[in-house]
Amino acid sequence: ILAPIEKSGNREELFGLLQPEVVLTFGGLVVSKKIKAFLRAYPPATHWHVDIKKANDTFFCLGKHFKTGPNDFLRGFLDKTIVVESGYKTFWATKREHYRMQRERYLGKIPFTDLWAFNYILESIPKNFQLQLGNSSTVRYAQLFDIDPSIGVFCNRGTSGIDGSTSTAIGASVYNETPTLLVTGDLSFLYDSNGLWNNYIRADFRIIVINNDGGGIFRILPGKEETQNFNTFFETTHNLNLRSLAELYGFGYESVAEKEDLKEALYHFYKSSERPKILEVKTPRLLNDKILLSYFDFIS
Repeated sequence: ILAPIEKSGNREELFGLLQPEVVLTFGGLVVSKKIKAFLRAYPPATHWHVDIKKANDTFFCLGKHFKTGPNDFLRGFLDKTIVVESGYKTFWATKREHYRMQRERYLGKIPFTDLWAFNYILESIPKNFQLQLGNSSTVRYAQLFDIDPSIGVFCNRGTSGIDGSTSTAIGASVYNETPTLLVTGDLSFLYDSNGLWNNYIRADFRIIVINNDGGGIFRILPGKEETQNFNTFFETTHNLNLRSLAELYGFGYESVAEKEDLKEALYHFYKSSERPKILEVKTPRLLNDKILLSYFDFIS
C-alpha cells in the first residue's frame, strides 16, 4: 500500500489520512523500511509494544511496553475498549483492494520472473506448512503477497545477512510436527549449503531456490550501475546450478525456467516422498528488477 502511494501526486494527503492515533506492535522488528519511514514521518500519538522481553523504539514514539504475550494482552485489553465511529479501517481496506486488483492485472501480463514465480509459489503452499524465508530479496518479495493464515512464516532477521537461512530451516523442521518449506535465493542457499550436511533432514522437507544468478536485491536498490565491479562484487554472478549439490546430499532435484514448467513441478513437489526435495527456479537476471520496479508504477 505504501509504495504506490509514494508515487501518487497527492501522497501527502493520502499519508495524512493514513496517519494512526495509536500503533500497537507485537514481537520483533518490522522488516519493511517503508513502514518505518511512514510511521516516523507521520507518527502516532503513541506506540505500544507487547513483548515479554523488550521493546524497540522503532518509530521514536514508544509510549508503553507491556511485558506479556499477545494472547494475554488482548484477553485483558479488548473488554476495556469502547466502540468508536471511524472510517479508518474502510479507507485502508479500500486502498488495499484497489492495489490487489491492480496486482492481479499486472501478474496476468508479465513474463516469467521473480515476481511472477513468488506469487505462484506462495499460492501453491499446502495448508499448515511451516514456511521459512531466506533473507534479503526473498522476504521482501514475500511481503507483496497474501499468505494463507494457516501457514507459519519465519525468517532470520538481524543484520540482514544471508547466512544461516538453510541451517535455521532444517533445525526448525526437526522439532516441528508439520512439514517445512524453505524458500530462498541462490546466494543464500549456496552460502549456507553445509547446513545440508547432517543426518536429521526429514523426507518431507522441501527447498525452493529462486536462482536469479546472483544477488538480485542489488539491482533493485538505488545506486545501481551496470559495471564489471557491480556484477562481480555486488551482484556476484556465478552461472551455477544446484543439481550436483542436491545429489551430494541425497535430495530429489528438479529445475524449471518457464511458467508451465513451474506449475507442473509444484503439482507433485509436495507429495509424499522417501527423501527431501530441492526445486530450482531459474529466473532472468536482467529482467527481474525491471518487472518489479514497473509493478509499483502500474498499481499506483
